[in-house]
Amino acid sequence: MIAAARILAPGRGQVFPISQGMQYLHDMFGGTGKLDPLDNGRYPGLLWTGVREVLARR
Repeated sequence: MIAAARILAPGRGQVFPISQGMQYLHDMFGGTGKLDPLDNGRYPGLLWTGVREVLARR
């Protein structure tokens, strides 16, 4: 389907053509877009901010 979308609706000049969205969904649901393993140990001085704290600041 993605190959067909590239041919039938190439989206020249578009920032996000239809086929790119289809490819994104395919990769995310298929697991190929997974960032594994995470190597957070490389940044010992980095402090993570939780969602509640970010929203409370707004």
